[in-house]
Amino acid sequence: MKNTDMTPVKFIKSTIAFTLLTLAIIAALVFIIDPFSRYHKPWFGLTNVETDERTSAIGLARNLDYDTALVGSSMSENFNYKWFEDGIFGAKCVKISLQGAHYGDYRLVLDEVLRHKGTRNVVFCLDTYLFIDAASAFPQTIEDYYVADIGISDIHYLFNKSVIFDYLPKFLINNVREGFNAENAYNWSDDYEYSKYAARLAYMSNRILIRNEEKAYDVFFDNADAFTDPFIEQIKAHPDVTFYLYAPPYSILFWDDVVLRGNATATICTLEREYKKLLECDNVRLFYFQDDKDIITDLANYRDYSHYKGDINRYMYEAMRDGRHEITLDNYYDILLDMYNFANEYDYEQCFH
Repeated sequence: MKNTDMTPVKFIKSTIAFTLLTLAIIAALVFIIDPFSRYHKPWFGLTNVETDERTSAIGLARNLDYDTALVGSSMSENFNYKWFEDGIFGAKCVKISLQGAHYGDYRLVLDEVLRHKGTRNVVFCLDTYLFIDAASAFPQTIEDYYVADIGISDIHYLFNKSVIFDYLPKFLINNVREGFNAENAYNWSDDYEYSKYAARLAYMSNRILIRNEEKAYDVFFDNADAFTDPFIEQIKAHPDVTFYLYAPPYSILFWDDVVLRGNATATICTLEREYKKLLECDNVRLFYFQDDKDIITDLANYRDYSHYKGDINRYMYEAMRDGRHEITLDNYYDILLDMYNFANEYDYEQCFH
């Protein structure tokens, strides 16, 4: 009678073969579905729905079809990218949002966007903290292997437990849930309460009660240069791309914090200095929404001291489309001086009663 018992050698060979086959199937599945668009734009009628902002950013910038790139922090998340496919901005838009991002991450994304054939417009969120925060305190958070060319480092993606068990299913489920439409990706506008109570409650735990001594006007200049100077290099290196930069409208509570910390003079002087440098670039258009007093003083628009509801995103899109709230070398100084005076003279106590 033939002995069918498996020898140790056969068992090892069988185990290795089974393991390699399993790994090959996993790698093929990740490659084909590709939830972070590492290798290709979505196939099989799928689209770039919400997965993870930082891990998908480079793939979206590298592999999707677009002529307009919408890039920014959480202040950009409630934009519908379809708004920018209006024939004025462009015909095809990609939204790449990165919550709380600093230049270490933005530089990588903008490099990809500007390397992308066909890019004609970049709509970029010019958050005030980009000029104020020290770059050394906010290192790059996008993993290098998502930036690198396809190669051996892809094992971090193809065999990543979170990708396989979390993001791949999430990508498929969100496609079905969103009707194979990415318009609402990373949009949180309907998830929060917007009211004076909500905004004030979120802010109060961090509010300082004693006003600090006013800081020197130039205290943030070095931090600002670390962002603005390399950003301007990117801008000037691509004169055929129009950069639509917008300063989002943080609520009046943001300015309460700025004033209490003794940062009002330093913040406005920094913005004046850096805006001037940006406006001297021929391919920059800059839109300033922070002085829209009807918006910023109505806390019903906010869920905390800076984040506003989606209606404000629509308002900003329409304003940029129509050329409203645009500042130039002729008017930027007066606009910022007016904002400085308003912030210093405002009766903030009315926000807390």
